[in-house]
Amino acid sequence: MEANSRLKQHTRALTLVLGIAVLSGCGGGDNPSASTPAPQTDTTPVVPVVPAVPVPVTYTVGGTLSGLAAAASVVLQNNGVDALTLSANGAFKFSTAVTDLYAVTVGTQPTGQTCTVTHGSGTAAADVTDVSVDCVNNPPAAAQVSTLAGSGIMGYLDATGTAARFSQPAGMAVDALGNVFVADNANHRVRKITPSGVVTTIAGSGPGSVDATGTAASFRYLSGLAIDAAGNLYVADQMNHQIRKIDTSLAVTTFAGSTTFGSADGTGAAAGFREPFAICIDTAGNLYVADSANNMIRKITPAGVVTTVAGTTLYGHADGTGAAASFYTPSGIAVDSAGNVYVADMNNHMIRKITPAGVVTTLAGSTTLGRADGTGTAAQFYLPQGIAVDSDNNVYVSEKGNSTIRKITPAGVVTTIAGGLSNGSVDGDGPSATFWSPWSLAIDSARNLYAAELGNNIIRKIVLP
Repeated sequence: MEANSRLKQHTRALTLVLGIAVLSGCGGGDNPSASTPAPQTDTTPVVPVVPAVPVPVTYTVGGTLSGLAAAASVVLQNNGVDALTLSANGAFKFSTAVTDLYAVTVGTQPTGQTCTVTHGSGTAAADVTDVSVDCVNNPPAAAQVSTLAGSGIMGYLDATGTAARFSQPAGMAVDALGNVFVADNANHRVRKITPSGVVTTIAGSGPGSVDATGTAASFRYLSGLAIDAAGNLYVADQMNHQIRKIDTSLAVTTFAGSTTFGSADGTGAAAGFREPFAICIDTAGNLYVADSANNMIRKITPAGVVTTVAGTTLYGHADGTGAAASFYTPSGIAVDSAGNVYVADMNNHMIRKITPAGVVTTLAGSTTLGRADGTGTAAQFYLPQGIAVDSDNNVYVSEKGNSTIRKITPAGVVTTIAGGLSNGSVDGDGPSATFWSPWSLAIDSARNLYAAELGNNIIRKIVLP
């Protein structure tokens, strides 16, 4: 028993010694000098998370340029900074795209022109392609006179420009395309001049009164022309005492009057005229006739009904209403957009105005002939024969006696815009140009005047300032 007890004590002691040895070898225990491995540190760099920025949507800005003159250039800007120089008409596009707002303006105008921008600003939601830049020529400082057609030698010849010949060209009318039609009085023909100056004969062949088509028809000293919105021409066939119509197929018919002169109102051939000299047409298609030898102003409805607006067969210079007024060889006639009729009262040396109610007043001039600019009756004319009115109701007058072209404002202020130094055929600016007995005037939609000259047998073009 005792032996077993001693054996157990030795076993416990040996176990304790071995345990201490193991702890000492493992660095265990509470020995402060024992080394402990350092904890490992993660050295991977931290990359910050940046939220994605969307790429902005951009749009191009462009459009179309038109009207730019040859050898000219215009500088456009978008939003005041993106400059684009253009030297040819057509499509254009700015180099810098936009995200939203755009505003196209003209940075530098072309020499001698003014360009305007339409559809030029807004907020882009797609590529912009509808910006429109339109350029027009600046008006000259003075009227510019040039020869459109005619050589200055009396004759008959279809040709181009100054190679063509006329014989006492009289009344004119201009269509929407800029073609000028001329009553070639002593040739008894209606001539056509294209904008490029090509002259052709569209109706008439010699003196007569035949209704037919084109050159198979005949006129006798035709002196006035008017054109309606459909392109039909109306002719004051002076010495046939008739108003003739030329439709767009060039068929010539008699619209009113007969070869027997008279002064009766009526319809068609039942009406009478005596040497109808000039004719014009209003927006409703009513014709007004300067019935020169009757000293009356006549109206013809589209149905051919003829009435007398003002005047009687007795000449005079009285203002008044209807038959209470009087004229002395009315030779030019024009109508404005309000239906007021203007008359070149040739042998009274006055310009008369007739309201739609038939009230006649004197717009400018007096029975004293002369050449003086001024207002109303203080101005003087000498045989005013042709007359035209523009869209602003300015009246233009050609004077056979003074060989000048005059302008009358709606307030009655008269100025000379071309001619007057002497008789001649000099082209140039207004004060330097010369005319010889300008017979009639016509005006186109661009406010260019045309003058038919009795003395020079030419057609002149006048670009107004």
